[in-house]
Amino acid sequence: MAKRLPNIQIDGFTIDTSSVPPPQWLPPKVTIRRVESYTTDLAPNGRPTYDVIRISNLGASIEDNDPGSVVKNAMAMLKPGGYIEWDELDTAHYGIVNSNPTHSGSRLQALLKHVHEYDHILGARGWIDSLPDILARYGLQVQAGQHRYRLPFAYANVENDNCFKEFEELSYRLVDPEDGKKLRKLMVAAKEDCDQLGQMITADLVIVVGRKVY
Repeated sequence: MAKRLPNIQIDGFTIDTSSVPPPQWLPPKVTIRRVESYTTDLAPNGRPTYDVIRISNLGASIEDNDPGSVVKNAMAMLKPGGYIEWDELDTAHYGIVNSNPTHSGSRLQALLKHVHEYDHILGARGWIDSLPDILARYGLQVQAGQHRYRLPFAYANVENDNCFKEFEELSYRLVDPEDGKKLRKLMVAAKEDCDQLGQMITADLVIVVGRKVY
């Protein structure tokens, strides 16, 4: 985008900069900085600054199944007439796609069933289904409701890697170390099926766009 629209300023905010390149490698007028929370005031100089705000993959960061504080903070940063686009993987409804319909995927199914036992740690994700209503509640004019997009099988490796990273992180957050070891053992078996049998862990990508009218 920086190449296509060289005159615009792009600012990124993240709670984890481990995969962010050094500032000198970023295009001109692109900045990425670390923040402690998405619920604190991020608006430069305390005033609306941005024409478009894109929010993505905050599922594990939302507390009490309520993203309201994130929406309010984004609204404070958004100019009147500007847009918020929120993209979120609906990981409350994991699924399995098989490249070969004859493969059962039982070890992968066992892993996903076990992961759902720890939903209280991963955080409730029911708010994702209600995202259009939540944006409207804070004064945004929702554009064409909610879009759901299932990634094609060509993205299998990327999708699986993202899911296994989340599962591994979960395994080290469990109170009982033995529970973490059990989860990682299930991951090894399930990953073998993904690699050898051509299986993909998938979840709908939910996209909602809202416009700040005033």
